[in-house]
Amino acid sequence: MNRIIILTSIYFIFIGNLLAQSASVAAAHPLAVDVVESILKKGGNAYDAAVAAHFSLAVVLPRAGNIGGGGFAVIHTSNAKAATLDYREVAPLSASKDMFVRDENNNNISSLTSKSASGVPGSVMGMWNLYLRYGSRNLSWSDLLTPAITLADTGFFITEKLSEELNYNSSYFILQNPNGCGPFCKDIIWEQGIRLVQSELAETLKGIADYGPNYFYSGPVAKKLVEQNYFTMSDMASYLIRWREPIIGEYRGWEVITMPPPSSGGVALLQLLYGSERDLNTMQELESVASYHDFTELTRIVYEDRARYLGDPDYMDMRTADLLDTSYLDKRFINIDPKRAGKSPNLAVPLGEESSETTHFSILDKEGNSIAATTTLNASYGSKRWVAGFFMNNEMDDFSISPGVPNQFGLIGFEANSIKPGKRMLSSMTPTILVKGDQKVVLGTPGGSTIITNVFQVIRRFCRFGQTLQESVNSKKIHAQAWPEVLYLEEGSFTKKVLRKLKKKGHKIEFKKQIGRFQAVSNGKTAPDVLRTGDSAGRVIFIE
Repeated sequence: MNRIIILTSIYFIFIGNLLAQSASVAAAHPLAVDVVESILKKGGNAYDAAVAAHFSLAVVLPRAGNIGGGGFAVIHTSNAKAATLDYREVAPLSASKDMFVRDENNNNISSLTSKSASGVPGSVMGMWNLYLRYGSRNLSWSDLLTPAITLADTGFFITEKLSEELNYNSSYFILQNPNGCGPFCKDIIWEQGIRLVQSELAETLKGIADYGPNYFYSGPVAKKLVEQNYFTMSDMASYLIRWREPIIGEYRGWEVITMPPPSSGGVALLQLLYGSERDLNTMQELESVASYHDFTELTRIVYEDRARYLGDPDYMDMRTADLLDTSYLDKRFINIDPKRAGKSPNLAVPLGEESSETTHFSILDKEGNSIAATTTLNASYGSKRWVAGFFMNNEMDDFSISPGVPNQFGLIGFEANSIKPGKRMLSSMTPTILVKGDQKVVLGTPGGSTIITNVFQVIRRFCRFGQTLQESVNSKKIHAQAWPEVLYLEEGSFTKKVLRKLKKKGHKIEFKKQIGRFQAVSNGKTAPDVLRTGDSAGRVIFIE
């Protein structure tokens, strides 16, 4: 008996030591996971790996991975320091409030497909600043871009998912790029296993590797963007990232570290977490009528706040702290009727079909450095316009084009998110890190307006109901927002009885095949969203 106890103790000590020396990653493509592993095993830290993963995703996941877009990152270091990096795109200096309402000939300019749809990209400058501030210096900037350059230059075998996307978008690529778009304008039928070589992208990445962000913002890439009438040299040269103080809340003993504006995600997430724990909440059970009803009514209020008050923090009248004040939230939530669906202010709008426009990766290294990064082109493949090997974003659609008019995700905005030169547009991206003692959970997802509610549900299932991280990610999701007044249910998230009772309470129901595509990790564990369509992958990496 004593021998068994001793052997068992040795086993658990051994496993504990292995986990202590392990890192974990979850990303939207297995090749990005391979890149992260290679960087960590060469002595890089989580932030080195994030830079390498970001540029690699620009190659292998062209619908959302990018150098022509931007994003957010939430950071928590091994010495418990938290920070957030805002490398969101900005409006060009020529932008104006009514630019998409009409031009001088009274014609509408598209906020989704025109050259004016693009904001000045932030990804390259964002990754450069992440490297400067948090990189290990065990690897050079050029070392971190080498995997992406190799993938672009020699090519990679495309997945079934990517082949379907390229075939679906082929006519759009050709329409938007009369002068060609490299391999994406080829007259072929894409099939799984075909090698995709991106020579022009490889050249651009080589320039960025050799000359840093100047190659992009004041060198050859900037000149191409200027020549093709996207921006001016002043637009490109004036781009700046922002290091911002994270929003930090508390939920069930966990510290919740999340993104401040111009992300709406952090504010909305903490509002929802507080509302789900308020005295009058009816969310004590998972997947019940009462829980779904309360969720819908909370989101109605939270997304109304999003529309009315949130935007670039330099232009907001309402302070973030005021929107998270418990007395303010108590007043906002007090009138929720547990018996009947409420009404949003009278703005009837359609919800655009959810796009797979965004990608997220989560990395936690063996030292405890962690990063949750969400990056985007906005729509899938952005504006479909291709320059110097990469697709341009169409982030200008994330501004309030006109007060009360919805964007492609059905999200409405007002003055706080109106278009102004040099301004950052509002986003739903919600990269988040949970911390309790030595434990960390790093998480996030794509999904447009559903990002916020998806992150909320995973955190709630994990922290409140004790599900494993993978169970929380795998669980069927629901979504609601102020406009339209619809409760969206992912297939498998309901029973006929629940459906009948929700309709009886006055809820309009619509169904979705898929909500989000989560990527989460924790100490010694990964939880990629492999059950939903896509190429998600995760790995625990043991470092000698």
